[in-house]
Amino acid sequence: MEIFSILVLAFATSLDSMMTGVTYGLRKIKIPISSLLIIGVASTISVSTSMVLGGLAAKFLSTELAEIVGGLILIVIGFWILYQSIKKILVDQALGSEIVFSDHVIEDEPIFKFRIKSLEIVIKILNEPIRADFDYSGEISMIEAVFLGLALALDALGVGFGAAMASYDPFLTSITVGVVTFICLSAGLYLGKRLDLERMNNKTILLPGIVLIILGIFKLF
Repeated sequence: MEIFSILVLAFATSLDSMMTGVTYGLRKIKIPISSLLIIGVASTISVSTSMVLGGLAAKFLSTELAEIVGGLILIVIGFWILYQSIKKILVDQALGSEIVFSDHVIEDEPIFKFRIKSLEIVIKILNEPIRADFDYSGEISMIEAVFLGLALALDALGVGFGAAMASYDPFLTSITVGVVTFICLSAGLYLGKRLDLERMNNKTILLPGIVLIILGIFKLF
């Protein structure tokens, strides 16, 4: 049962990676195996780090209370992601464009003003994955994959913390998330090259939040 829950959790945190892969597939942007591996490793490191912190926090609570807190964290994160997804749908509808596959012009103004250039780049990529192709070569290099991997791994930080407190196995969970991220991104690239998933994306964007809420509820009982 725990393995199934870990797989579902990994899928929920990796769905954004699949949609990013679909976007790249539609735009004919290639991601070599080496770059895919880097992105998968980034997800593994992100989840394992946050789970270590979550595990340390759980030591100050009883096992039962830690699981309840972990479940509540997953539910809160799920609702937050769901809220952001619904907001994105409404905004894109107002702009008369489809989610992810929007053709509206990307502004050059930064989303936030950061003194740390690398962090600013990650935030930009998180907002618009296409920005990861810095040199417009049509291929994500290993250096570009590091920034893309960091951007895609940001969502997994809070999830990993909550998962650790909900008593998920840290090693198995982090490895599974990395592998599933690799698979989902690869599958997204394949599908994006061959299918028109614009309509489907409007529905799947809501899935990660819903799945995390369900997992959190299960951990409460």
